This record gives sequence, C-alpha cells and structure tokens, in this order.
Amino acid sequence: MDIKETMNYLNSFSKLGKPVKNLLRFAKIMRALGNPQEKLKFVHVAGTNGKGSTVRMIAGALTKAGYKTGEFTSPYIYVYNDRIRIDGVNISDSELTEIVTLMKPIIDGLDTECSQFEITTAIAFLYFAAKKCDIVVLEAGLGGLLDCTNVIDECCASVITSISLDHTAILGNTVAEIAQQKAGIIKAECPVILAASQQRESYDVVYEKAMELGSSFVTPNIERLRIEQCDYSGNRFVYKDMTYATTMVGRHQIDNALTAVETLNILKKNGFDKLTYVHVYDGIKSAQVPSRCQIIRKDKPLVMIDGAHNPDGMRALAEFIKTVPKSPKILVCGMMEDKDWHTAVNHIAKYINKAVCVEGFAPKTVTAEKLATIFDDGITSDIENAVSKAIKLAGPDGMVIVAGSLYLASAIHDYNKL
Repeated sequence: MDIKETMNYLNSFSKLGKPVKNLLRFAKIMRALGNPQEKLKFVHVAGTNGKGSTVRMIAGALTKAGYKTGEFTSPYIYVYNDRIRIDGVNISDSELTEIVTLMKPIIDGLDTECSQFEITTAIAFLYFAAKKCDIVVLEAGLGGLLDCTNVIDECCASVITSISLDHTAILGNTVAEIAQQKAGIIKAECPVILAASQQRESYDVVYEKAMELGSSFVTPNIERLRIEQCDYSGNRFVYKDMTYATTMVGRHQIDNALTAVETLNILKKNGFDKLTYVHVYDGIKSAQVPSRCQIIRKDKPLVMIDGAHNPDGMRALAEFIKTVPKSPKILVCGMMEDKDWHTAVNHIAKYINKAVCVEGFAPKTVTAEKLATIFDDGITSDIENAVSKAIKLAGPDGMVIVAGSLYLASAIHDYNKL
C-alpha cells in the first residue's frame, strides 16, 4: 500500500460507526491486534472544551523532561497524521502506511463493523507501543465512558477539562448527564484532575465518581491564581507562587494551563520525577494547537482562527475578542447543523461588526444564508474567497476571526493557503 491507498482504506470507514452500548467491539479489535495498549502508560483526557490544548501542554512538558511522549488528539486539523504524534512530531506517511498494511488483513478478517475513530485509535496504540513511548497523553474522542480510548485498563492520571452541553443526542441532555459520560474515564485508585470553573453539577458528578473508586481528587485552587497579562499576545500568571505563561491566547487557556500544572505535579510524584518547574513552564508556554485562538497574522489586519463550535467555546472566544483593541471586527463563520449553533452564534454576534458566512466545508453544515440572518450585518460567501473578503472589510486596523467549526478551520487553511 502507498499513502493514497492507505487513506482510501481509512476513509472507507464511517466516522462514528454504529452506536455502542459497551466497549466489547473495540476490545475485540484490540485483542486481535495483540492488545498493544497494555504495554503503555497513559494520561487520559476527557471534557467538552479544552482537551486538545491541555493535552498539548502536558505532552510538551513531558517531552521537555526527556520522556518519549505519545500524543493522541482528534479531529485532525491539516492532515490525518497530526492526531498521532511522538514528541511533537506527526506520524510519517511511511509509518502510517506500514501499520495500516499490517492491520488491514486482521481488521478485514473480523466480523465487526469498525468506525474510523476506532481504527485510528488502534493505529495510535500500535505506533506508540512499537516506538516504546514512556507515556501517552490520550484524548478521548466523544464522551469518555463508551469512547473507545477507554479500553485502557489503568492510567497514571484521569484529566477532565471544561464540561458543558455538546453532542447532546449521544451524551445526554443535561450537564450532569454529560459529566457522567466524561467521568467514565476515571479508574480505581487513579488520580483525578478536574479543571477549574466547572458548573456545580459537573463538579459533584466527577468528585463523587472519584470517591466511589477510591481515587484522589484535585482541582486547581483559583484563590492561588493571579493573572498578570491576558491579551492577544498571550497570558502570564502566577499560580501557587510560581510564574507561568501561555502563547495560546484567551482567558480559557489559563484554566487549561492550571489543569496541566496540577496533572504534571501529580505525575512528578508518581514516577515521572525528571519533571522540573522549567520543563512545566516551557511545555505550557510552547504549546500551540492549530486553530485554537491561533493568530496567523499579527497586523494589517490581525487574523485569527479558532475552532469554537459550541456555546461554551464561542462564549470563551467572545470574551477574548471583546478585549482586543482592533476595529472593525469581521467574523468568517460556518457551523454544523448538529451543534447548538443558534445559541453559539448569539454569544459572539454582539462583539463583531460584520459576519461573512460560509457553508459546504463538511457534510451537514448550516446554510450560509440561514447563518447570515443571525447577525445584524451578515453576508454570504463561497469558502474559497471568504478570508480575502473579510480582510478587505477589516482594513489595516481591524481584526478577522474565523470560527464555528474545526472542519471550517481546516478548510479555510486549505483554500486560503494561510
């Protein structure tokens, strides 16, 4: 197989596959492949928003400390390979092809209908085991309890980031129900780190699950936080008398960093003793996830891309852009029908001067015409010219924001060569 044949094979699987009620399907796949996950140590990360950034910060610090660190995230932004990384480097086309070539006859021989995410997770486990990673920072795909990443039997830490309403058709209609799914990654006697600023019902669900399983429970102490800088050049803050900084912008990145700090402190106490404050500082500061409040052009005008795709994500983005002293602010927006897009858009609409609405960057997008009606001054555009149109509207003193979906971020990057 070459890389084209490899990708054709991977794309032959549906994104989610048939709904599951347990992990027996994926466990069967992993047994057939020799259970490579049993050779690895994990930090397991679930949550609604902030997973990717938190994973990148934790993995970055571990790499800085000299540990061979696997990193699994989803979805991919630019290329399929960017969701499977070791020490910050994507799996290569040749390595991906080699693993898929070995897997294909085994997968094809199973009487099991796999999803693409299951296949991707299996590839990651095989790759990380073959490369003898010291630790893997593993992002759950959807939920946690029934997510195939939860096939792992134990981990070094269970990390749960911000919890809010998303994927309600699958995970539940209340924050408490969704928190139950996220808390499903908690293992017996495994430390649990819960991000700060949770809704009370989320906190209670996770805390009670940790106590039930005899797991220690930590959440950042916001009273020990002092923010010194929070603007479009990044963040600087003091937490428990130690200074940290993020290159990724937005107040929410401080919460992600606090979660990473607490996780790394626990890892240091539990076998990863090469970690130092300098490694943690450098790992957090150097962390950059594509399309997470990513500034891709600094002036004339300022241009940023964010994958905000649900109400909480769009609220966090709105809190950031309202602090940026640029005018006018032009939004390039596209959203998916299966999200609470109406609520999400309303969070940001009052902070922008004009919206350029697009569609067709993925299956089941909201039509550009329908999206444009939510804004006081919304217009439509084909995706190929959306950013250039927004840049002209913003002028040299303005700001362009691309947001609404990670699929949009990927498409905009491809079409507009940003």
